[in-house]
Amino acid sequence: MGVKNTVSMQTLADELAISKVTVSKALNGKDGVSDELKKRIFETAEKYGYVLPDYGKRRTRKVGIVMSKRFNSGDDGKFYMGMYDRIISQFGKHSCSSVMVTPDRNTLAADLKMLSESGAFDGLILLGILESEVERRLDAVNIPKVYVDLYDVSHRADSVVTENIYSTYELTDYLIREGHREIGFVGTMGMGSTTSITDRYLGYLRRLLEQGITPKDEWRIPDRDEEGRAIRLQLPERLPTAFVCNCDETAFRFVKELRMKGLQVPEDISVVGFDDSVYAQLCDPPLTTVSVDVDEIGRMAVKSLLKHMEHPEQKGGEVFRVPGRIIYRNSVKKIGWKGF
Repeated sequence: MGVKNTVSMQTLADELAISKVTVSKALNGKDGVSDELKKRIFETAEKYGYVLPDYGKRRTRKVGIVMSKRFNSGDDGKFYMGMYDRIISQFGKHSCSSVMVTPDRNTLAADLKMLSESGAFDGLILLGILESEVERRLDAVNIPKVYVDLYDVSHRADSVVTENIYSTYELTDYLIREGHREIGFVGTMGMGSTTSITDRYLGYLRRLLEQGITPKDEWRIPDRDEEGRAIRLQLPERLPTAFVCNCDETAFRFVKELRMKGLQVPEDISVVGFDDSVYAQLCDPPLTTVSVDVDEIGRMAVKSLLKHMEHPEQKGGEVFRVPGRIIYRNSVKKIGWKGF
C-alpha cells in the first residue's frame, strides 16, 4: 500500500503554508519540527492517503518519485500518472513509502537540499523528461536512482524504458504492408523531446530506408515546443497517405486537425499512435497503436532501485527495455500498392 492519491511534498507544504524541507523533516522523523506542527503534517499527509513510516519498527525505506509538474495533471499527465500509480503500488509491496517531488528551476535549490539531506531519501525514481538543468543537477545527487522512460549515456544510474525503436519499426512495416509508400511522422525532435520520441522516430526511419523510401522533411510535423508543451499541428500543403504519431495523445489531436480540414481517418489518411493510452480508444476511429507494458516497467524500475538501495556500492548505467505490443484497430486503410 502506498499513496492513494497524487500527493507531493509541495502539496502538503502548500496546504500548511510551510516549506518542503519542513515537511521532509517531519515525515522522516528528523529534529527541528515542533510536535504540534509535526502532528498537523502527519494529519494532512494521512488525509491525502500517504502511508506514514512506523518509527517504532524497522525503518521504512523512503523513495522520492521525481517528475515534471506538467506530468502530474491535465492531458500530459495521464500516461505518466498511470506509470506513477504502478510504481508506488510496487513500492508498497516492499514496505517502502514514497512521495512525489516536482522540482523546477525556481525550486531546484531547495529541492536539492532536501533530497541530499542525509537519511531523507533512500532512493529516487526520475520519471519522464525533466528540465535539462534539473536533470543534470539531480543526476549528481549521491543516492541510488533509476530513470524511467528516459535514458542518457551520461547517466550514472539504470534506466527502464519501452522498447521504442523496434515497436515503431513494426508499426511502419505494418503501414507498408498495407500498401502505404508515403508515410509521415508527427513528433518533435531535439529540444522538448524525450529519448523515447527520438527512438520512435529512428524505428520509423529505419524501416522506410530499408524499403528504399526517402522520408520527406515536410511530412515530419512537430508537436511540442522547446519546453515540451503541446503546440498546434501544422499540416503540409500535400499530405502522405499515412502518419506515424509519437504518442496517442498527439495522434488524437492530429485526427481532430485532419477532420477540421475535411479529411477522414482512415478513408483519406491512415494514422497510428503509441502507448495504448485512453486517447487511443477515445479517438474516432480508435487508433492502431503500441501497448506499453506499464506494469512490467513499474516492476523492473522498483526491482532495480531496491537492488541499488541494498547495494549502493554497485554502479548503475544499464538500460532495460520492455517490449511493447501492437494493438490493431480501425485507423489504418489498406490501399492498392502491390510492392510485395
